[in-house]
Amino acid sequence: MSTRQMTFGSMVIVLGLLGSTPAAVAAPGDAVMGKAVYEQRCLACHGPQGKGDGPTGKVLVPPAADFTSAASKKKTDAELLKTIENGKPSTAMVAWKGLLSDQDIQNALAYVKTLRK
Repeated sequence: MSTRQMTFGSMVIVLGLLGSTPAAVAAPGDAVMGKAVYEQRCLACHGPQGKGDGPTGKVLVPPAADFTSAASKKKTDAELLKTIENGKPSTAMVAWKGLLSDQDIQNALAYVKTLRK
C-alpha cells in the first residue's frame, strides 16, 4: 500500500469518527418551565406580557426591551440567547450566564418566544 493510500485511508477514518460524534447541544427550552424563570427574573423589567412595561422597566433609560415590537420579533433565537447570556452593554440587562443554569436560560428563551406572537 502506498503512503498516499494510507494517508487517504487515515483521513477517511478520522472524518468518519468526527461525523459520528454528537455535538454538544443544549436541550430545547420548555416554555412552561421558562414562565417560572421569567416571572422570577425578568418580569420586573419586561412586564407580564413582555412589553418592557414592568414596574422597574418603565423607569429604565434606555427602557427594557419590548418583546412584542417588530424589531424584537426580527431577532433570531441566537441573538436573544446571546443577550440573555451576556447582557446588553449600556443597559440594565444583566448577563444571566453563570447566574442561571443553561437549562433555565433555554427555558426562559422558550417562554420569551411565546410573548412575541
